Amino acid sequence: MAIIGTWKLTLETPFGVQTPSMRIEADGTGAMISPMGEVPLNDLKLTEDTAEFTANVPTPMGSFSIGFSAKADGDALAGTFNSPLGATNFSGVREA
Repeated sequence: MAIIGTWKLTLETPFGVQTPSMRIEADGTGAMISPMGEVPLNDLKLTEDTAEFTANVPTPMGSFSIGFSAKADGDALAGTFNSPLGATNFSGVREA
């Protein structure tokens, strides 16, 4: 699957630009990794080049459940994340 791998994300947030890593495993599991820790990808749905999931993302104001939708195109990733403030686009590049 094209979406399997480790990705470096770039997300514009109310706390500034965030650059967590996201790991998606072939067994349908994954994690979001940031300086604030590692959280699992919940309800992960995969196709060849897409992933949809939620993650309880830690922030300076506590953890929030955020919905993500992403599509891989080679070593590039694009998608949206839905927070309490609405939908925001994000991008990513393959790390591994």
